Amino acid sequence: MLSKKTRYAMVALARLARDRGKGPVQIKEISEQENIPRSFLENILLELRKMGILGS
Repeated sequence: MLSKKTRYAMVALARLARDRGKGPVQIKEISEQENIPRSFLENILLELRKMGILGS
């Protein structure tokens, strides 16, 4: 079973992959459209950036 944090990270990464090449994607937009709490999403994306999975 995946944790909520892992599931949210996967959803966010899938969303970013779908929108690749369309320019920057706002955290607010992902949060609202994917129903992920914004502050939680910010922390997840920051962790992924620190790990080198995402660029800024």
